Parts: sequence; C-alpha cells; structure tokens
Amino acid sequence: MSRCPCPRSGEPGFTLLELLVAITLLGLLMAALFGGLRLGARVWETGETRLDAAARIQIVQDLVRQRLAQALPLEVVLPEEGDDYQPLFLGQVDAVRFATLLPAHLGGDLVLMELALAEADTPEDSTNLVLRLRRLELDAEVEPDPAPEERILLERVESLELAYFGAFRPDELPEWWEAWEGRVELPQLIQLQVRFAENDPRRWPGLIVRPMIDQALTFQF
Repeated sequence: MSRCPCPRSGEPGFTLLELLVAITLLGLLMAALFGGLRLGARVWETGETRLDAAARIQIVQDLVRQRLAQALPLEVVLPEEGDDYQPLFLGQVDAVRFATLLPAHLGGDLVLMELALAEADTPEDSTNLVLRLRRLELDAEVEPDPAPEERILLERVESLELAYFGAFRPDELPEWWEAWEGRVELPQLIQLQVRFAENDPRRWPGLIVRPMIDQALTFQF
C-alpha cells in the first residue's frame, strides 16, 4: 500500500520574513540600477550638447577666419561728398566692418560684412554675435540694398573684443590698437575674442587672422 509523500520536518525553506527581505533588496537594487541608467543618459546628453556647442564655435571661427583673411582694402568714391575717398574697412573694439568676396558656391558676390553684437529678442539670451551682410554693386547706376541681412552666429555672448596690429606710419613700429579707422590699408593682424558668461561651459579659442591682400583698391559707389 503506497503512502503519500509528506515533507519532513527540518527541510530548508524560506520564511515570510526572508522573502520580504529579498524583495526589498531586489527593489533597492533595481532602483539603484535605474538611477545609474538615468545618470548615464544625462551625462551622455550633456556630452553631446558640449560637442554640438564646440562644433558650432569651430564653424563660426572657420567662417570668420576665411572671410577676414579674404578682406579687401577697398575705398569708395562718394560723388555727393565732393569725390572724397572713404575706406570700407572699419575696425572698432566691439565690431569690425570689411569688404570681401563670397565663395563661388555662394555666388562670388562682392559684399560688405560686419561682425558685431546685437540685442537678442528674449531677455534670457542677452546679446548675440551676428553677421550683417550687404551686397555691393560696382555699377554706379544700380542702387545698393540699404538693408543688410543679419544672421545670428552665436547666442548668449557676453562680450566681443577686437584688436588690430599694425603701424599707422611707415616710420613707426607696428603695435596693437583698439581701433583701425580712416585707413584703406588693412592691419597686419586682426585678433577677435568672444567671451561667454562664467557659468557657460562654452569656450572661444584665441583667434588671430592675417589679411592676405594689402594693395589698396578704389571703385565707384
């Protein structure tokens, strides 16, 4: 006659307290794992944001370097002011204006560019680094466009500082100046420094550009 097997006393097993402790530990482990995943995701997103900001600054620096290097030492004739000559290059401590040719894939037009700071539309953005661009016409019968295009290069810029290296007279040694005005000859070097707020992780590497052309040119405007 067969008997029904019954558990013997003393066999190992889990008590209710042990199960509760195990479930609690498992919950804590899952919470820690989930927190680690969230921290890793935030670190990844922060790293991507910094890479994007650094890439944008590099693109802006490349644009500024190329265009300043291709600046033209032009002076214009103003018939309404007695045929006086006026240099197009205007260097100030917080802005620079210069004539240059656009690359062929952008039309190859002669343009007047200006790098400066401009008030942002929203208070939290403060000021932006902008590029103002206006096409110049060599034909005196064509009226130039008085309204330049304005494009934002960098948002939330705290300051823009420029300096110009050169000599105003042949018998003088070149040195750094805060302004370069009233001269058709371009400075030997142009330094451009952009600063952001202290809590802004973006950094602007030092940028010094040497204009490639130094021969003065004149055209009717």
